[in-house]
Amino acid sequence: MSETLLAALPSLGLPVLALVIGLGALGVPMMPASLMLLVAGTLVAAGDLPLLPTAVTALCAAFLSDNLGYALGRGARGRVLDRRSAALVQAQTLLHRRGAVAVFLSRWLLAPLGPPMNLIAGAAGMRWRRFLLWDLAGEIVWVSSYMTLGAGFAPFVPQISDMAGTLTWLFACLAVAWLSWRLLRRRHR
Repeated sequence: MSETLLAALPSLGLPVLALVIGLGALGVPMMPASLMLLVAGTLVAAGDLPLLPTAVTALCAAFLSDNLGYALGRGARGRVLDRRSAALVQAQTLLHRRGAVAVFLSRWLLAPLGPPMNLIAGAAGMRWRRFLLWDLAGEIVWVSSYMTLGAGFAPFVPQISDMAGTLTWLFACLAVAWLSWRLLRRRHR
């Protein structure tokens, strides 16, 4: 599914970007939000997507989904805090140790904790305004840094693509050689 979404970005543009980033921020598995931002940065650098609308779309999608997660956590307060999934426990521990800074860090540095942090912050009763400010600051760092990284890779995309194709063939040949060796070894036993 990730490949399909990434392939749709150049042709369908900002709606696909908003969908993937929004669903990723809600914790939907297999949503390549960070990778999508890298690709968006590359497309901006190549002139295929406009910079400001792309950045604003990504920021708004992440920000709105984060706040939806916060609201869900606020509404399901006890049910969220009573759950013992590893991600929720990690988010709760980080929030307890670092306070609102944990929200900021979970946007970009500890990104896998972002969706559970939204739920935990809401369930723990963090004031919405405080969540909002730290969330926005973190998402600005995430969107700008990943799009900048993607733009930095833009000149190397043809070489990376060629190298990826070569490596794919190399791994395929190695896999065939290994399987052949295993089959021959089995026959000789």
